[in-house]
Formats: sequence, structure tokens, C-alpha cells
Amino acid sequence: MSVYAVGGWLERSAVLFFNTLFVNSMTQASLALRRGDAYAKRRWILRAVAILLGIATATSQVGVALAGPGGPIASLHVRQGRRHAELLTPAIETLTRMAGIGTPEIGRIAVDIGPGLFTGLRVGVATAKALASALDIPIVGCSSLDLLAHPHRREGRVVAAVVDAKRGEVFWALYRPAPEGMTPVTEATVSAPDVLALAIEASAGGPNRPAVLAVGDGARRYADVLGGLVGVELAGPADDHPSAAVLVELAATRPSVPLAEITPRYLRGADVRIGWQQRPEVAEVAEVAVRHG
Repeated sequence: MSVYAVGGWLERSAVLFFNTLFVNSMTQASLALRRGDAYAKRRWILRAVAILLGIATATSQVGVALAGPGGPIASLHVRQGRRHAELLTPAIETLTRMAGIGTPEIGRIAVDIGPGLFTGLRVGVATAKALASALDIPIVGCSSLDLLAHPHRREGRVVAAVVDAKRGEVFWALYRPAPEGMTPVTEATVSAPDVLALAIEASAGGPNRPAVLAVGDGARRYADVLGGLVGVELAGPADDHPSAAVLVELAATRPSVPLAEITPRYLRGADVRIGWQQRPEVAEVAEVAVRHG
């Protein structure tokens, strides 16, 4: 199975799972209504067009969160390597059960669309789209770099959001604080850490300007490159990964989009494909194919 076929398989499997979960929840709610359970009636009538589920899997961390009209309700984050497909669905089930929220009560989905690791993004986006489709509810996507920058919107300084892209590269963007939150001043980019260092130096300004804050697992992985820059401060491990709790907070301020517009933002090909193409014999065949295509 190709790496690109995996996404379609994941989405079909997730649709089947969440359709089953939805039917079971509907049956339980219907029975509760018939037996006159007042609490269940109230929950069913309100049905939580107000409940937002956030899914963040762009890095090695799997995160899920729930929010209501008053803000975040609960969140769960797990880091166990690249086990996103194994961890995400159980994490959603655990979180909703702990919060006492049934699947039919979820009224909107938010998902981290990257940039980030290929496998994590495929799993997260496929699951989010499957759930939105099964429940027939709206969906919104947010950038992983936006999620890293957002918690620092009140600090009054430039923030470099940096995700470890593996293979000696980073995904990054620079942000400045604005009245409505953090505003990107560069496009999301994939590059070597040295290129990011040049961009940070160019944005740092004079000695009287606040230090640029570099956040994310990419910033800490390449601390030897970024930490030595004048006017740069590295955030701690608490800021390593995009948070699902931040996702539901930020998504509450953004409009929903058509389901078809929710796609992973890779910025480069899958690592599996990159590794295959970089083999000398494959590169040679590709060159011949282009020459004679």
C-alpha cells in the first residue's frame, strides 16, 4: 500500500468507526428520552452545537481537547513516538467519557493541518474529516505554527514558531503580536535551521528590542544554531508541541470551511517517498523518464 493510499484507508476506517459510535450514542439518547431521564433530555435538546472537539497530531504528540461556550473543558496529550493511528481514537473516547460528553453532543471539529510529520497529519486530518462527515457537523483547520505562536500573543515580541521536520530541516514562520492575536510576517517555510537563523537575525532589530522567542520542538532540537543568536530566547519543553487546548481556543474565533478544503499542509513530500527518490538508481530512472517523457 502506498503512503498516499494510507490516508484514504484511514478515512474510510474512521468513518465506519464514528458512524457506529454515533448510532450507539443516538440509541442510548433515544432510550433515555423515552424513560423520561430529565438530565439526558436537557443534554439532548441542547445537543452541543456548542461543543468543539480539537485534534492535534502534527508532531510526535497526539492531542485532543473539548471546549464549550465558556472555553476549554478538558484536554489530553500523549507522546509515545509515531503511534498516532493507535492512540488517537482511544484518546477521543477517553476524553469524551471523562468529560461526560456523548459523541452526538459534539457540534464542531477543529484539526491541526500542519505543517508537521507526514504520518501524524494523515491520521489526524483523516480522523477529523471522518468524524465531521459521520456527525454532519462543520470543521475548521488551524496551522500548527499558529498554535505554537498563539499562547505568546500578549508578550509584545516576535515569535519564531519552529517544528522539527526531521532530515535536518525545520518548518517555521515568524509572527508579530497584533490586536487580534499573532500575525504571521513570513509564509510557512521548510528549510535548514541556518536559513531560519538568518530570518530571525533580520527580524530581531536593535539591542533595545525584546528578544525573539523561538518556540517548538524544532527550536530546541537546533538550540546549537538558534540559541547562540544575539537577541533570541529559546522557550522551554512546555512549548515543544502544538496544543489541542490552544487549538480549540483559537478555532473558536475562526470560521468553518467546506470539508473538501481540509487537507494536510506538508510543505514537502512524505519521508518515505523522499528516501526512495534519493536512492541513486531511482534518481537515475527518474532523470531518464523526465528526459524521454
